[in-house]
Amino acid sequence: MFDKIMKPGEKLKALRNMHHVTQEELAGISCTKNNISQIENNKQKLNFNLAVELIGNLHRIANKKKIEVYLITPEELIKSEDNQANDVFEKNIIKKLKEINSIPPFEEKLNEAEKLMGKYCITDNNKIKLYKLASKFYYYKSLYNKNDEMCDRGLKASINSQNSLEEAHFYIKRSRNYIMLEEYSRALEQLGHAEKINNNINNDELSVNIFYYNALTYKKLCEYDTALKYFKIVDQFEIKDKEMLLKIKMVYANCLNDYHKFDEAEKEYNELLKIAIQYEDKDIISLTYKNLAELYFNDKDYKFAAVYIKQAVECNPKNIYLNETLYFAATVLKNLDEDIEMYLLDALDICEKDDRENLNLVEKILYELVLLYTEREDEENISIMANKVEELNINHDLIYSQFAKYYRCRNGERCEYFLDKSIEKSKKSKKILWNIFFIAISIIMLQC
Repeated sequence: MFDKIMKPGEKLKALRNMHHVTQEELAGISCTKNNISQIENNKQKLNFNLAVELIGNLHRIANKKKIEVYLITPEELIKSEDNQANDVFEKNIIKKLKEINSIPPFEEKLNEAEKLMGKYCITDNNKIKLYKLASKFYYYKSLYNKNDEMCDRGLKASINSQNSLEEAHFYIKRSRNYIMLEEYSRALEQLGHAEKINNNINNDELSVNIFYYNALTYKKLCEYDTALKYFKIVDQFEIKDKEMLLKIKMVYANCLNDYHKFDEAEKEYNELLKIAIQYEDKDIISLTYKNLAELYFNDKDYKFAAVYIKQAVECNPKNIYLNETLYFAATVLKNLDEDIEMYLLDALDICEKDDRENLNLVEKILYELVLLYTEREDEENISIMANKVEELNINHDLIYSQFAKYYRCRNGERCEYFLDKSIEKSKKSKKILWNIFFIAISIIMLQC
């Protein structure tokens, strides 16, 4: 009923004023008016027995005066500020953080949590809940430095409270972070810490996570035999978590595909598809179709690849991987001479709205669109793409060189502008090979 954290005496005074009750009336025969004054000014401690009597007095007086009673228990009345802060932390911060999906309001709530931690004694358990949420949020927003910071704080809270299970989970979260940053030796180091802890507690969920992320790391290192060895170990466990089961099966099939074991990979993808359909997981269904398309694409069977990639787009037009799926659809259909413009434009639109951090994909999409429009000599759309590239601060050397090539014999000023840009971007990215390419373009242009 109180909208801020208060000392018991302050709460008692607020409660008394709400009911228009004097100190003398509230004291009754339970204590003296002076006792009430001392408690309200935080000079005397309010114990549980007296709290019971005062709440009873308050209810009787309110009923006698026929006024509405604001219900509060003695336990709530004497609750310490630290305990109140932990309630606020759990109900008004952690609960609301679970519902937030954009960065500014999330960080605003996170700052609110940090202020509470600075002022009150927040339990390590609540801190662990907070940092688990925050690390997950930043991971899926591709903010890996922030994620690492949250994992570090979560580790400290876990170690401080001797919570070995959560400590191991934070090491695993860190390993996942390093995998995304392509720091594979550091990822394996974190998994080693987690495994050492798990040797003492033998938790099956931890074991599955440790072996899975070891498998994923070695897959990323292209050490497929080692990766498959870990997948075989994972297969010995009964995995009850649906999300984890689908993730493991997906990466296992991808590993077989990367290892060019196409028949085995196709079998695993089809098995995964059945499980995903059973669980009605449209995101995984769509992603599985996309991966089947990649399998056939790698085998240069573009017709089957096209069938699967179209199914990937059609079965779930709102899937979380749609921008990547649309881009790959364009890559596949380009080999069949189908129109790919709408696939690329839709992919770019999704990136601009929801996935601007994915610069690698944005650059690939823009490059394909620039190729498409320069081939068509579509001046209007070439100009739109040029503005888009500037707006998004793209560093893709080939995009600028393509603009320069297009304008070479059409508009000397524009050509020179994009040539300068391409050289500037090339220098920044230290791509010596492209520098040679740009010099060659310059020589050709001088001859034009």
